Amino acid sequence: MQAAITADISVDAYDRICRDIREQPKWRGDADIDCDYYDGAQTSVEVIQRLKEAGIPPQDSNLIKPTINAVLGLEARSRTDYKVTADDESQAEIAEGLSARIKEVETESCADRAMADAYSSMIRGGVGWVEVSREFDPLRYPYRVRDVHRNDIYWDWASREPDLSDARYLRRDKWLDRIQAAQMFPEHSDLIQNSWSGWNNLDVYDGSDTRMARAYEVEQTWGRNQDDYLNRNSGMVRLSELWYRHHEEGYVLLLPNAKAVDYREDNPYHQAALAQGRVQVQKSLLARMRVSIWLGPHKLMDVPSPLPHKDFPYVPFWCFRKDRSRAPYGLVRDMRGPQDQIIDLDILLYEVLNSVKVEVDNDALDLNQNTYQEVAQNISSLRSMTVLNANRRNANGFRVTREHQLAAQVFQLMLERKRRIEEVGGIYRAMLGADTAASSGVAINSLVEQGSTVLGEPNDNFRYARRMVGQQLLAFIKADMLAGETAVVVKQGARHKTIYFNRPVMTEAGMAIENDVAAAQVKVVLEDVPSTPSFRAQQLRAFTQIAQAAPPQYQAVLYPAMLELTDIPNRHEVADQLRQVAGMGVKE
Repeated sequence: MQAAITADISVDAYDRICRDIREQPKWRGDADIDCDYYDGAQTSVEVIQRLKEAGIPPQDSNLIKPTINAVLGLEARSRTDYKVTADDESQAEIAEGLSARIKEVETESCADRAMADAYSSMIRGGVGWVEVSREFDPLRYPYRVRDVHRNDIYWDWASREPDLSDARYLRRDKWLDRIQAAQMFPEHSDLIQNSWSGWNNLDVYDGSDTRMARAYEVEQTWGRNQDDYLNRNSGMVRLSELWYRHHEEGYVLLLPNAKAVDYREDNPYHQAALAQGRVQVQKSLLARMRVSIWLGPHKLMDVPSPLPHKDFPYVPFWCFRKDRSRAPYGLVRDMRGPQDQIIDLDILLYEVLNSVKVEVDNDALDLNQNTYQEVAQNISSLRSMTVLNANRRNANGFRVTREHQLAAQVFQLMLERKRRIEEVGGIYRAMLGADTAASSGVAINSLVEQGSTVLGEPNDNFRYARRMVGQQLLAFIKADMLAGETAVVVKQGARHKTIYFNRPVMTEAGMAIENDVAAAQVKVVLEDVPSTPSFRAQQLRAFTQIAQAAPPQYQAVLYPAMLELTDIPNRHEVADQLRQVAGMGVKE
């Protein structure tokens, strides 16, 4: 009988998870090849030999990279900021303050850079990962948002939800220096050292240290090579960070708005609401999150999840997933075939252009001056020389023809395969900045819009994952604000507004908490308008045309707003001064 996943997971249950991971579909090799094609590593040993035999220098025909870069550029140009919204209008000020706070966190934690890297990974290899956690280094910014390579993450393959909310486990492997690992877990430093030395410096059965004897027996029955988690050549060990869910019976409070919260006996608000009959208690089977750290078969840590939310700290960014196996893949997968054909056609084109057909009578050559082999070897050279027999019977007994009729057909076929790379990726030539048949700006914009529509599924997946990152960052922000009174400064044009959270205030009904974060029903959404400089420049051009066509009295109103779309320093202050000159007052 297989061991079940329970709190403080057992070695047997962890071993079953490792077996599940090893039996998953082998999709990572194909994803690595996809990324190799993007990086230009497309020429196999066989193709290199063909190039050498044909006398062709090494070719650089990577058309996948600029095509994929066009997609990555669209993401960078259409990037939007986070915005916090409230379910209740009475909490609008809370949402406004949290919006300012999450924008600061987004900037300082380099979240945009991490999600851009994850977008690149999902487009190329099928999936990208972003870690959202606290920073362990106290000298750095307290929140960490980092891109994680796809081959470091393993997840429950039975999961079907895009956010892995139904996954039983997620594992991340990371290689660390052995000394650093021992410093991270000082209580297990002896175990790490003994496992590293192969248990040669300790008699585990001599004495009363049964913990070491148990660790030795577990390692001997693990059934896998130590090279999986010990690299003695580099002095590094592989630690596996396992996040897993286990289920246990518990109680939830059913709120009047049809929502439910986890019931806690030590929460006075829960007790008061229950005593007043404002909520109901229901017994349920609840999923609990825990995290454990493993060195091979040795469990170094196992604690409840320290996160302020119930999700994994690793957010997946999916591109496409196969219907049967659920294996992820990216845009490069369908481009590999046309790219291989382009290389083959490139070689064929060289061979056709260099092809020479020689017809020679048996008495046409002066064999004392050159042999048949020498003529065949040198005839394609631009400076070839052939000595003929002056006494040959047929004056036309030596004929050289070049078969170049196929070159045009091969070249056209190569161009068709180049267009195929763009078409299978849903990318139009206008998106690459290339010439197209479209002659008007409207037609070109239409082609760009069609390309964005074809890329709708991966971009929609990206926006969903980006919002998940924002939700996790908001959970950290709210958890840290619960410690006490907090003030957030919100910029409104040239002015600043201070919003206080969790501040005790006296009201007519008595003491109350102003902007209580714990009771705030807020969520993260993405702004509708991109925040990139290129998009502001596009808005500025459209606004300029409107202002030029407007009557003079309207231009006085439009000009300050148009100035705020530029990138000049102090643009908001200058715009407010223009409004004062025009007698419109300062924007509040």
